[in-house]
Amino acid sequence: MPRLSHTLDLTPVDRGDVARAVSAVHEVLRSARFDDTGELILPTEQESERLERRAEELGIVPAEAEREESERRNQARLADLPDPEQPAGAPGCDTERELWEQDRSDEAAVREATLTLRLLSGEHLVPGSTYLATEVDADGEPLFAEGGEGWLGTDLTVTAWDESGVCSVDFSMREDAASAEDGAPPVTTGSVVHDRAEETLTVHADMRFPMESAMARWGSSLLRARITARVELRGWFAAAAGGATAPPVTLEVEHRLVRAHGEVVPAPGPNGLWSVSGDLNVRGRGLARPLVAAVFWALVRSVRRADSVSVAEHSAELARGWDDLARALPELPGFFGEVAESLATARPRSRG
Repeated sequence: MPRLSHTLDLTPVDRGDVARAVSAVHEVLRSARFDDTGELILPTEQESERLERRAEELGIVPAEAEREESERRNQARLADLPDPEQPAGAPGCDTERELWEQDRSDEAAVREATLTLRLLSGEHLVPGSTYLATEVDADGEPLFAEGGEGWLGTDLTVTAWDESGVCSVDFSMREDAASAEDGAPPVTTGSVVHDRAEETLTVHADMRFPMESAMARWGSSLLRARITARVELRGWFAAAAGGATAPPVTLEVEHRLVRAHGEVVPAPGPNGLWSVSGDLNVRGRGLARPLVAAVFWALVRSVRRADSVSVAEHSAELARGWDDLARALPELPGFFGEVAESLATARPRSRG
């Protein structure tokens, strides 16, 4: 079975801090209020800027200087790419440079976008209530909804809400306005389930790839994949202390041609750190098994040889992000308390 693995040494976090942060998130959600049109009532622009500065101070979000440095590195990588060379007769094909530029453009758009939340029906956080979450640009248009196409938002349905037990939300993402009007199935559907008593978080998603080909028509199983990710906090801290447990973080991906299994396991590391190992195993199904094995073998060799510097950079970036979060974790309940108070005291803005 083809296998890819990597190990990082990460700063440990306190289990009690995690529990307090979860309680604080619940407080923020409870504090949300909605106006008579269903729109989430947000703090004033001045208060929002204050909260953003506070988040930067804590390291929850990158500061402006860090964002500028990240953009500088991206531009340097872009400069190293070869100039676009398109084959004759295919003027519209994407090149590596064009794809990279599009990725950077999308990332910038997401950073500048505003997340809006509307209560569509029911009472806030009561099972059965429905919401629409959308990222909009400066003009209030859905992000990537160019010409009426693109991701328009995510429908959310509360299926259970017991903060001392199970909280679960179903989600449904539609590709474009036409698919919603024609009754076509959403691109991605799934659920997020948090069981506080059992200290688990489970995410299920059924994804449909919005494309067709000569081999796969609309509705074909070749265009669908099922993903399940699960985090078990008790098992995580037991393994981090040196105990023998089942992998506390698992990932399962199922497709008609491919099945993948991933797991993440912490262990006591040097100098009091956590030594966190991740493994990904991929297996082809049926006649696709030898093809998948060959492709994955080539991918692993590419990662270990030609792109070793990039892998090291990404690993270091992940470790830095985790360290920032670990340092900020004890302060998160207080910060989320400020956010909750700001939401609870926010007043509807005048329209027109």
